[in-house]
Amino acid sequence: MSLLEVKNLCVSFSAKGKEFAVLDNVELSVEQGSIMGIAGVSGAGKTTLLRTLNLLQRPASGKIAFDGVDIMSVSQEELRVLRRRIGVIFQSYNLFRNKTVARNIAFPVIIEGVNKKKALEKAREIAEELELIHRLGSYPSQLSGGEQQRVSIARALITNPRMILLDEPTSALDPFLTSRILRLVKRVNSVHGVTVIIVTHDMSVIKRVCDQIAYLEKGKMVFCGPTHDYFSEYYLSVSHDDHAAEQLEKAKKILAENGGNKLVRLVFWGEAAGEPILWKCSKGLDVSVNILYGEIEEFKHGPFGTLLVATCGKDSAEFLRRLSGNVYKMEVLT
Repeated sequence: MSLLEVKNLCVSFSAKGKEFAVLDNVELSVEQGSIMGIAGVSGAGKTTLLRTLNLLQRPASGKIAFDGVDIMSVSQEELRVLRRRIGVIFQSYNLFRNKTVARNIAFPVIIEGVNKKKALEKAREIAEELELIHRLGSYPSQLSGGEQQRVSIARALITNPRMILLDEPTSALDPFLTSRILRLVKRVNSVHGVTVIIVTHDMSVIKRVCDQIAYLEKGKMVFCGPTHDYFSEYYLSVSHDDHAAEQLEKAKKILAENGGNKLVRLVFWGEAAGEPILWKCSKGLDVSVNILYGEIEEFKHGPFGTLLVATCGKDSAEFLRRLSGNVYKMEVLT
């Protein structure tokens, strides 16, 4: 069931008498309990899209339905109440420098009128879950970047939100802290059942934690769907990955120098990535198979592998027919 539905969303700005589209008829659907990644190069409209989802920035037109409610048609008071169910974690953390960690975490419920003692008790519970209990009396300036990020996540969780929006949560973190924050995001999603939307330019974040990806280019939504479909159907086909493009050119060169009548890209996802599929499909056939490039990565829902192979022999056509039924995707390149 969809928690968030966005239809025909448009955002524009004026400069020197001209209108420029930041978001152009964007549509997306986010399932309850899932993690959605919003990706794209700088200037694609990622953060603008995130800010429209709880009307921190109001779009020019379109529809945003959260939990069945069209949030663009509600009153300011209704919007204020609705925003309690949407936690926002900004790239700069936005912590109060003059408040302790405990009071930073408790702040959203204190301003809603919750008794200060009860608010601080709840803050302590969340801090313990996020391994911040030893930092409750500290101030933001005394924390590492990873600790500040965890405080901002704890502050978002204290209102029991249905959805959390994160803007570049790992951009300022080293690889160790990035892994720790991503594990935390997955735990928050699975334990609390919170729907998460992450803006990121780091495709490894998408691979490791996201169920779906929405990819923007110049304000247009060019792909929205399962993560493994993006990397198998769109990402490779348009050469967003310089490394993959380089390997393809090397494979074509090897094919030209050493013979072989077919160059084939294979995509494996899930359990099939660990099976001897090339051996199984070539068994009993007059076919030679040369592996030119291969890689397996760990995605959220299982291993994702790509292979570039060259084939030749009188049974090549039969070999490829068998392969097509045993891999997630097959593409004959030459």
